[in-house]
Amino acid sequence: MIDLDSLDLKKLRAFQLVGKHGNLRLAALRLNQTIPAISAKIRLLEKDLGADLFERLPNKLILTPVGESFLQEVNAVFERAQQALASLTPEDSLRGRLSVSMGSDHSWFFAPKISNFLKRFPEVDLSLYIYHAAEALLALGRGELDLSVGVFPKIPKSLETEIIAESTLSLVCAAGHPLLRSHAPSLSDIARQRIIVLPRHAESRKLIDNALARGSAKPKSVIEVANCRTAKTFAENGVGVAICHTLCIEHEQPRKLRTLDLGQQIGKIGFAVVYRKGGVRSPLIRGILEELTH
Repeated sequence: MIDLDSLDLKKLRAFQLVGKHGNLRLAALRLNQTIPAISAKIRLLEKDLGADLFERLPNKLILTPVGESFLQEVNAVFERAQQALASLTPEDSLRGRLSVSMGSDHSWFFAPKISNFLKRFPEVDLSLYIYHAAEALLALGRGELDLSVGVFPKIPKSLETEIIAESTLSLVCAAGHPLLRSHAPSLSDIARQRIIVLPRHAESRKLIDNALARGSAKPKSVIEVANCRTAKTFAENGVGVAICHTLCIEHEQPRKLRTLDLGQQIGKIGFAVVYRKGGVRSPLIRGILEELTH
């Protein structure tokens, strides 16, 4: 069994990168080494630990259960090392990489906040991904993301979360639509229309479906679209009525559309930032959280 005095950080780093990317090539490129050299480090680490960390398949390595558990601990080791180095470095000269994900529908809202962070930390490289909530949580658990912004139903115990914005949902209709003749159309009234909504995997869609079910209002017809902008375009062209995040409507409302807040009937959506426990010890993660929560 390996002990602390014989610990080889180069082996751990090779393992971490292979565990993150699932192959040797990307780890070799990152560390400027050959693929055989990376493979040898992994083999030696497994020998030192007395455990198989990977299941070896053609052109791919898959973490074993032991490997998955060990990777989480190794990620924590390197995060703490990065924090120690950063503590000796002035804020404006901090270097490093951050991987962040968010949903396509609200990326515009948080882009100015992330821009402020990048101006504050000009030496930081940031990779921004568009992930669904479930994909983001898995990527966070594997160490592929540093944090994610979105709407999350349940958060694993290994992660922390903080609400950073809220939005109701609003009905969006073309000007002159018959629904607008009623001061406050019911969900049953709305359900008789062709409704344009986000996909079933979206948490806001689940909120809408639950509200309709509680009111025994079964939609006559449903069109699923990728984001609120597309939903608004369809509504503007008279295809149906859309239910969108109020936050998105306030950002960009075409003149030909009319809106009605459905917060009382449906409720609110909370946008949260999620990161691994202990992540706030990193100056970079702490810095981006400060911007996102302002």
